[in-house]
Amino acid sequence: MIRLRLYKARERQRVIDPAELEAAYAAVDPETKPVFEHDRVMVWVSDRDHCRVERRVRCRDLHLVESGTDVLPRTRGLEVLRTPGADYRWVHSLDWRWGAGEYLDRDRVDAIVDRALDMEPWAGSPECPVGLVHLSYLMWFHNGAMANGAAWPLDYCTAEQIAAFIAAATYFELDAVADLMSRLEPDDALSHEYWDLSGPFGEDASLIRDALRCKLVESPGDWV
Repeated sequence: MIRLRLYKARERQRVIDPAELEAAYAAVDPETKPVFEHDRVMVWVSDRDHCRVERRVRCRDLHLVESGTDVLPRTRGLEVLRTPGADYRWVHSLDWRWGAGEYLDRDRVDAIVDRALDMEPWAGSPECPVGLVHLSYLMWFHNGAMANGAAWPLDYCTAEQIAAFIAAATYFELDAVADLMSRLEPDDALSHEYWDLSGPFGEDASLIRDALRCKLVESPGDWV
């Protein structure tokens, strides 16, 4: 059984026959905030070309990560709905809660990002946690790219520092970001590509923050 929920439409929910899934998936309007649900897998269609895929197991939310991001091509969501029991890479993440009194996870992520921003990782102590050093490099690249364009390291950084930026993106499994860093050009050609990668839903550095939440769960020893 496949359910479709529409949060911003008069018709809020309906059951879809599997034979009608492809047509319904292609026709649904992202503005209605649609969610397809099948066998405990939920596919959130976020815009014309992208989606997020989630699963709930034993009161724990997981999301599907591929190529270092949980922002997937919309066509991929359809494939997952057709085969929800396949061996996908489900990743635990910290709860991202905004209700009054339920702010601890949010504050933890924000505090770690702020600490990374306060560092100069190339001058850091070898005693600094490895995760924090990688995050610091990644945030330095990100802030420079947002302010001056993605090519800024070519004018201001050494080859070793650029290699550290790439290593940081690789550590967080942000493969698309690491690839972009490896092919920096002296003009501004890659800036819009990076901006789209780093904030796919219009939220600054949301991709990095999502990756950080994953690493805090998967590799807690890298942060102490």
